[in-house]
Amino acid sequence: MSDRDLLRVLTIFEVPEEAEQLINALRNSGQIVRNIRVEDAEDMETALNENPLDIILAKQKLSYFSAKEALEVLQKNGRDIPLIVILDAGTTDVNAAIEELNSGARDACTSDATARLLHIVKREAEDLKGRKNQRRSEQMLHEAEKRARALIDTSRDAIAYVHDGMHIYANQTYLEMFGYETLDDIEGIPILDMVGADDHAKLKTFLRNYVKGQSEEDRLDVQAIHTKGNSFNISMEFSPASMEGESCTQIIIRDRSDSKELEQQLNQLSKQDLLTGLYNRTYILEQIEKLISQAVVGNAQGALLHIEIDNFEDIRTMIGIANADKMLIDIASLLKQKTEKFGLLARYEGAIFTFLLANANLQKAEEFAGKIVTLINKFTTTIAGKVLTATVSIGIVHINETVSNLQDCIERAEKGCAIAQKQGGNQYNVYNPSLDELAEEEKVSLWSHRIKEALRNNQFQLLFQPIVSLHGAPGAHYEVLVRMLDENGEIIPPSEFIPAAARADLTKFIDRWVIANSFKILAERHQQGLDTRFFIKISFSSITDAEFMPWISERIKSLKLDTNSLIFEFDEESALNHLAQTKAMIGGFKILKCRTALENFGMEQNTYQSINQLDVDYIKIHADIIKNLAQNVEHQEQVKEIANTAQEKNMQTIAAFVEDANSLAVLWQCSVDFIQGHFLQQPSTSLDYEFENAF
Repeated sequence: MSDRDLLRVLTIFEVPEEAEQLINALRNSGQIVRNIRVEDAEDMETALNENPLDIILAKQKLSYFSAKEALEVLQKNGRDIPLIVILDAGTTDVNAAIEELNSGARDACTSDATARLLHIVKREAEDLKGRKNQRRSEQMLHEAEKRARALIDTSRDAIAYVHDGMHIYANQTYLEMFGYETLDDIEGIPILDMVGADDHAKLKTFLRNYVKGQSEEDRLDVQAIHTKGNSFNISMEFSPASMEGESCTQIIIRDRSDSKELEQQLNQLSKQDLLTGLYNRTYILEQIEKLISQAVVGNAQGALLHIEIDNFEDIRTMIGIANADKMLIDIASLLKQKTEKFGLLARYEGAIFTFLLANANLQKAEEFAGKIVTLINKFTTTIAGKVLTATVSIGIVHINETVSNLQDCIERAEKGCAIAQKQGGNQYNVYNPSLDELAEEEKVSLWSHRIKEALRNNQFQLLFQPIVSLHGAPGAHYEVLVRMLDENGEIIPPSEFIPAAARADLTKFIDRWVIANSFKILAERHQQGLDTRFFIKISFSSITDAEFMPWISERIKSLKLDTNSLIFEFDEESALNHLAQTKAMIGGFKILKCRTALENFGMEQNTYQSINQLDVDYIKIHADIIKNLAQNVEHQEQVKEIANTAQEKNMQTIAAFVEDANSLAVLWQCSVDFIQGHFLQQPSTSLDYEFENAF
């Protein structure tokens, strides 16, 4: 039997027979189960530290412990283990289950719903395996990128990475070739600035075709320009690449010289901090990464202590820089003497030390941090005739399978230290994201309550912005927008309430409010003989809501709406992330004879995939492409390409966020069909725009 075949279950029940009944059900389904039973928080802490676990089954309420308390223990230890709450048999109170889910449980199930429990356990075990694999993959990718970057940095060839025509990275050889000193000097600089003006058009055409996969060549010869103004001939080799998860293009300029200076290897940096004699920052970061790599695959655990001397700037001002360095040396010597046999101590920077405690659980890390706080609190040293004392603040991070990369680890340690300092210093703090982000969750909960109240009390407002045809198409076209009203009737912008609504899964209810009220207004205008069309946004939450299409169909039938006047908008990113559901919904709208639109088009990496797979009627071009269009030749060409592609597919194009007359002229030349923006009219509660006198 391998570990992959084994399901390690922690059960928290007052009556052992109840737990055994569920464990037997799992075993009868063919699962090999190892059951570890605990009864209280102390037992659970021990089990978490001593055993690898896959699932926790916890009875909702015990006389001395509860599932909610078990979740608190789990969060305190920063462990990624799915906990399933077992409710009493026959429980039908949905709120009881929701309360447990809000506390962090992965699911809830009654003790008599054995078939459902088997499904939940299988799903959560697979999800956990997937999360572990993802963290492992992220770590492997990070290590691969780190090794690749080291090779790039020492290469004698000039190498750069470009995204959207801008430099995002370059090695030292590349910087020296063009006369730059540091990477900061070149980040964000267009690749066009590296070549002579006579080759600009050639390079732009090459890059455009290369990005689209329409170029058969991957090499281009151009005349390069040094920062001092002199020119020289180079040959650029292009290849697709990624940098920190972002797709980009790699450019290599081969070094054909035989210069011995370029062939020299960089000397390995010393491991020692010159002032204190401790390990230096570079070395300790390498060791932290190694421990993270082992922890991600479950082969190790440990803790990182971020130790900062409190108010050191004030001390340095009082005694001077040289004497402050002497004090640092004394503290470093004391720390090294007391901690050397337990782990690795380094000077991270300034008055900050880092201690890596291997093979330690969180409890041991806290005990160790407490001893360091006490040790420094008792510390005294005499420098230049002055008796000096100090205190430290320590941030602690438990390094286990939930810490997938070095950056997160360091940031958590720094945040923990900052919290300890904010609380007065001379103490430690265990930074736990699941606990310390609770304040943000409370904000979302507050917003959730406000949004639900606004829906009950009709505290939303519709605004309308005209969409005007550049070619005289008949009818009044408006986009429908929504604003939330506070208790005093003041407008709350979407940027404040929509993100919270999305996190609380309430956007689909806002969608329904918008649609229901838009339909009423549209029906009234049709009765008045007014030819009006509404563009109405559909959130990703509605896309995935199985009840949405039947509901909207019923609303249309009850109001006897002319569905030719309805255009439903999907955000391109949401549509691509939920491609199958979006396709199905577009098909449903076609059956109802409604039309559809794709908004925020043109910025996704696989942007043309959306119109190849989604049979929409309108394409609304992304605001970032329209902004300053009259001054941006590349964006003008992009708009032309989008308009031409849309025409080929019998789709119409809309340019949103048009702000000036110059952009209007360009859009007309690009054969865009409609425009929208503050240049025409800001969103208004009235439907009184004079379309016939628009231009």
